[in-house]
Amino acid sequence: MLKKIVLALTVALATASVHGKHADSKTTSIFYGRFELKVPTHQLAGAKILSVDGPVIKFSDSVILAGTIATHETLGLPEDFELARYPRYIFGLETTDSLSGELKQVLEGALGSFGIGPGAETAAIEHERGVVYSACLFPSCLIFATRAAEPEQLLMLFPEGFSRDKILGFLGVSLAFSGL
Repeated sequence: MLKKIVLALTVALATASVHGKHADSKTTSIFYGRFELKVPTHQLAGAKILSVDGPVIKFSDSVILAGTIATHETLGLPEDFELARYPRYIFGLETTDSLSGELKQVLEGALGSFGIGPGAETAAIEHERGVVYSACLFPSCLIFATRAAEPEQLLMLFPEGFSRDKILGFLGVSLAFSGL
């Protein structure tokens, strides 16, 4: 319980004026633990910000961005499981053949439990800080961000109505510099 309270406290909204891609554009930083998204401030005009397991933003055009920090505990995984591989298994990018039967069953049913169907387009995008995994079947996506510096946490995002590229932009990940 204390771990959830600490995570809830660290998943805070912080507003900082920083320069974006254009010299006169400003962004608002949204923090999920140590993961940061930078959303153009003008897009937040008229938005409603709620908190569930992390910040949920309903933008004025009714698109939604929700997210949380995932840990071994919140995903129901054993502590010795390599958390950064979780998205690879549930998106079918890596087989579960070498895993125990119980763990294999948990992982194979996970994608559907997040509301993403089998026809989703999956991608793994490497960048200088880690890997962003996505499974999208418009208008819904499930996105995980991993960072080598944060092996005990995953950023989990649930955007509704956003393109994958838009979310990657919020994460500061460019396909041109992704290493793929």
